[in-house]
Amino acid sequence: MKVSDNVTLIDGTMANCYDVIIEGKHFLIDTGTKKSSKKIIAYYNKIKQKPEYILITHYHPDHIGGLKTLVEEFGSKVYAPDNEIDVIIGKSKIIPTEHLLSKFVSKIMKSDPINSVNKISELNIDGISYMETPGHTPGSTSYLLESDQILFVGDAITNKSGKAIINKAFTLDMKMAEKSKDLIFNKKAALILPGHGKAIKGR
Repeated sequence: MKVSDNVTLIDGTMANCYDVIIEGKHFLIDTGTKKSSKKIIAYYNKIKQKPEYILITHYHPDHIGGLKTLVEEFGSKVYAPDNEIDVIIGKSKIIPTEHLLSKFVSKIMKSDPINSVNKISELNIDGISYMETPGHTPGSTSYLLESDQILFVGDAITNKSGKAIINKAFTLDMKMAEKSKDLIFNKKAALILPGHGKAIKGR
């Protein structure tokens, strides 16, 4: 589904995954679950393109589950939050919240590690910038597409019935998450695209 001239929401993924075009190059923001990778590959094959870069908002398996398959398919360069890379490469485990649902999901949903991940602090690409929005996870990160003033926030906030909320069940630090929510809206982007739910109007 087209969000703007430069942004497409890829249909059929568990968590929202976005194809972003910057100066003719394709960026993929988040990779959904393992099963989502098939939908994402089909999308890029249909448009006869590939994502040169994959940007990860946070380490939960509904956002990095398809990562290994997509890297093997496209050879994309991956950027992820600095302090979550150990989870993505398989050196550390995800920290669940105290909520039973979070503990259950962390046991049944797994992601295959990949070998090469770049620190988001080293991202230096014209047209897109990052903003630290921790709380949901230790390194939750949002990305701003500068040309369209669209902010991709992962699960830092969620659109539930038209209202921007924080998912308490899966958020590690609510105080920090509230501060990040304020940062997101203070950014005054034209449009906020969450990892779950529909777009949220900014400004």
